[in-house]
Amino acid sequence: MAKRPSPSRIKIHSIYTPTEAAVVLGVHKQTVRRWISHHSLPADKTQRPWLINGADLKEFLGHRKQKRRRKLELHQCFCLGCKEPRQPDGKLADYVHQSPTSGMLTALCPSCGCLMHKVISRASLEAIRAKIEVTIKRADPRIVSPEDSPSNVPFEQERECDVKTQSK
Repeated sequence: MAKRPSPSRIKIHSIYTPTEAAVVLGVHKQTVRRWISHHSLPADKTQRPWLINGADLKEFLGHRKQKRRRKLELHQCFCLGCKEPRQPDGKLADYVHQSPTSGMLTALCPSCGCLMHKVISRASLEAIRAKIEVTIKRADPRIVSPEDSPSNVPFEQERECDVKTQSK
């Protein structure tokens, strides 16, 4: 079953019963009934089975999705442990270039101490540096570059490099 039902699965010109809506959304039919009874999902309850207009269901799910969204300020990161936007602990963060136009901002959560990550554009880096102290780090180089790596080593050469055969 889906964790969060997607409004994009609903057709606005269709009429759904609670069971049909549950199947389309991947939730339990009792969940849809609870939305109707307790969470003001409009439905025609004058007859059995109850009927739900597709446009009303889509609007209801879209409204629920908008309520969950959190707007982050430029200098904030979202902590997955706390489920809240937070300013980095001590106003310190690290920035690592990932591409010519963007990079990864990494900081510690002041509440739980977890690492927080945020992809930011390189252009917004100066605006972020006005609010918090950002250390720009170099990206980790590759251990072996593709040009330097040997393709295949013949078995005879491998035996010459072996420490045990050299000591005999």
